[in-house]
Amino acid sequence: MGAAIVTDGLTKRYGPKRAVDKLTFEVPQGSIFGFLGPNGAGKTTTFSLLCGFVRPSGGGATVLGEPLSRLRKVHNRMSALPQDARFHPARRIRDALRFLGELGGMDRAQARREADRVLNAVGLQDSGDVKGRALSHGMAKRFGIAQAFMGSPDLVLLDEPTEGLDPRTAHSVRELIASLAKRSTVLVSSHNLSEVEDLCDHAAIIDHGKLIRQGSLAELTESNEVMILTLGPGSPDPTLALSSLPIVSTIEASDSNELLRIILNPVKGEPVEKTVTEVLRAAIEAGALISDVHRGRSLEERFLELT
Repeated sequence: MGAAIVTDGLTKRYGPKRAVDKLTFEVPQGSIFGFLGPNGAGKTTTFSLLCGFVRPSGGGATVLGEPLSRLRKVHNRMSALPQDARFHPARRIRDALRFLGELGGMDRAQARREADRVLNAVGLQDSGDVKGRALSHGMAKRFGIAQAFMGSPDLVLLDEPTEGLDPRTAHSVRELIASLAKRSTVLVSSHNLSEVEDLCDHAAIIDHGKLIRQGSLAELTESNEVMILTLGPGSPDPTLALSSLPIVSTIEASDSNELLRIILNPVKGEPVEKTVTEVLRAAIEAGALISDVHRGRSLEERFLELT
């Protein structure tokens, strides 16, 4: 499986400021890819470059196999939802989707069926006659996602799709993206780390326009190399027993000895789950009372380390 997006030294300057600075990363085809960074890191500028809204100052990129100079060849295979997308205030949303479908080459019947499909997928099937000006913030976000997935494009770019939503609506939108993404590669720009950890399988972290780190979520959070045990009150300390295991490299205890951070040394070729099971078995046999097990570090911890 190849890459849906490949950037190579992609750069965008505005005067002396480099909004995007020699950015190089790959988005695997079929992935939900998180594009992470603090506010002002260059996420939206990168999206604008990949969509052809602005031209690069240096470097380049290919999108669905085509360079930025030939994006028109793949425009019908990709879609984007900008962070502050606006919709026609006087047009009914079902009519807007039908128009979009016909604009993309569907006949009238196809556009009607596809509009009904995506409205149903985002839970707006009974709101098709609502006009753009009457959409609440949450409805507008869901409508934008319906529009972005209209026609099942090969690549969808979503810039801060849950920005400003309450937690319940944001969770609903993430579930929508996950369900609709099964046939598309999705690039999700966000500074909401828990959202990316919940939704994405790959990610890149950028700061000041530069790439800091990229990889699978397992690689970024070190879920295959680190496990954290939380011991219950009054639990015996299993450190000695765990240290004797060849699959354990290092053990770090918190000041209260309630948390044990275990650096693993898995046997090559064996599933990491087997290693985790052996560590847990040894801890329990040593009499440890385990109240929680966590693999890897949170994405937030890694983000704070790297930016």
